[in-house]
Amino acid sequence: MPHTFDFQKTLPKLPVPSLKETCSLYLQSLVPLLSPDKFKETEKIVREFESSALAHSLQQRLLDIEKNSTYNWLEETFWLKKVYLEWRVCLMVNSNCYTLGKDDITHPKVLLETPLYAVKSGEFTHYQIRRAAHLILRGVDFNNIIQRGTLPIEMLRNNKAQCMHQYRRIFGVTRIPMPYCDSVLQHDPSKYSHITVLVRDQVFRLDTCDGQVLKTVDAIEKELLDIVGYVQHLKTPEAPISLFTSWNRDSWAVARNHLLALDPSNRESTDIIEQSLFTVSLDDHTQGNDLSLQAKTTMCGHQGIGNGHNRWYDKYSNLVIENNGRCSLSEEHSILDALTVSYLLDHMMKEPCPGPFNPQVVKVTPSNVYHLKWKIDAIIEKALEEAQIAADVIATNSDVGVLIFDDFGSSWVKNNARVLPDAFYQMAIQIAYYRSHDKQTAVYESASTRKYLHGRTETIRSFTSDSKRFVEAMQDKNIESSTKYSLLVKAANAHEEYSIRANDGYGCDRHLFALHKLNLDHEMLYKDGKMEMMSLRPIFNDPYLHSREWLMVASSLHAGVRLMGSGLGAVNPDGYSLIYFPGDHMVKFGIESKFTSKSSSTADLMKNLTYALRDMREICDQNSKEMIKANL
Repeated sequence: MPHTFDFQKTLPKLPVPSLKETCSLYLQSLVPLLSPDKFKETEKIVREFESSALAHSLQQRLLDIEKNSTYNWLEETFWLKKVYLEWRVCLMVNSNCYTLGKDDITHPKVLLETPLYAVKSGEFTHYQIRRAAHLILRGVDFNNIIQRGTLPIEMLRNNKAQCMHQYRRIFGVTRIPMPYCDSVLQHDPSKYSHITVLVRDQVFRLDTCDGQVLKTVDAIEKELLDIVGYVQHLKTPEAPISLFTSWNRDSWAVARNHLLALDPSNRESTDIIEQSLFTVSLDDHTQGNDLSLQAKTTMCGHQGIGNGHNRWYDKYSNLVIENNGRCSLSEEHSILDALTVSYLLDHMMKEPCPGPFNPQVVKVTPSNVYHLKWKIDAIIEKALEEAQIAADVIATNSDVGVLIFDDFGSSWVKNNARVLPDAFYQMAIQIAYYRSHDKQTAVYESASTRKYLHGRTETIRSFTSDSKRFVEAMQDKNIESSTKYSLLVKAANAHEEYSIRANDGYGCDRHLFALHKLNLDHEMLYKDGKMEMMSLRPIFNDPYLHSREWLMVASSLHAGVRLMGSGLGAVNPDGYSLIYFPGDHMVKFGIESKFTSKSSSTADLMKNLTYALRDMREICDQNSKEMIKANL
């Protein structure tokens, strides 16, 4: 079997599309969004830009960037820095993803009873600790597989390798808050084997190896119990410094700098956290079996203590285990796509937790543990108060929902609807949005460009002229089912065509994004030999900005057999973020919007999405019956 990274040198670099390709595709995407008159105005602006000296100058500058890039012109020069690291909002909700794990087949049923739980807030359970120990070792195992290079290379359907670089960035990685622009720090995950454990905002170091030998589940469980016992008897807890990681990045950067300047021991504590492979949060709290509430807990922190608590949002992987034994993962994904990091939790859960399966409440005596200490002052105390206020505002406004749709899944779509499942679900999402808002909108869907070296994503503009006609037809009871089905097939084909272009790196959004950024500081020579700073061209104003408002961001991951949902915060305050696992027999949707929005509602969208999927099944079933009759 080839080494995980054997094919990296054979991968091509991400191409730069031509101006003509990008401008034509961009205009095509605007047709369903604009009136005929507005489209004519926009077409004139776009074509004038396409043929302008400025556009060709920007394109040549971009081609130079591409030729001088080591791996990937987009990621190295624009995407990571401009989209993520310069974004100053808090990571909690806005940037970090969540992924929910399934209950283990060994899960004590008493811990999952509703509405009365066997465990109360403020208590830990032995099964929680046992499962945490198991998941920790599975996570370390995944790191070891990557370090050995035995993780199978992910292949495309044409048997071509995908870039595996992102797997190098899962472990030992921390986003460091800095003024104006964050940085990403990675410690070599082959040289460190400890993890960070958070319990009631107290931070601990836990070594997963004795020398070079990986500890057993029993040994890790014992050390976790020692930590829990220590916290249960702790009379003077350390300040909840982890709360700072939920704050906006500039404020956290200033607070962190002040913290580090107070005492050298604070740097020692942050170094231990940043060197750790990943973070584990043990919550002495649960909100029961409600997946939406579990998603909120993962995103917004320990709900028994407060929003933003008992998480280290700067770590790229933060495993969360509630006291009923349920698990999830909080993921800082500036250098990782949600798809890649979801495989970490998937691997953790491939093997069931080994016994014993004790649901009883933990009651242990305190033992010696590696408790990280913080030296603070009145300034840090006040800053923590401000961070708490900010966390409460963000979390209270987050309207999170998880929809498990189990009427059918991708197997039925392929066999009965006879269209690609992703296109089918995208059409259902557009119907749901229309029924929720009585209008249609541009839709952002992520395409993967991992066929290229260090490739990440491109935008699929899922809302097309064909999908618009299909969605409109689905609201008209006078249109025959066969016509609706024909429109579905046409819309699905258009979606597939755009998806192929985007996966090949020839969508319009990343290219326009780069040209836009270059235009902001671009100079050109004129006939008199003088340099002139170019003003921002009209193409980069409305409707370009309007078409990128993304009131609907909807992307799929994998089938997620062992996972129960994933999501992140909506970028637009009046919009939605939606991530789905398209399984063979069910689809799991994670949806987020804002309570302060006067137009968006997660509950309404979930309801309309359910009805949309059922309505689409009905027209597909009717069409299948008609086709059978026609062939008799």
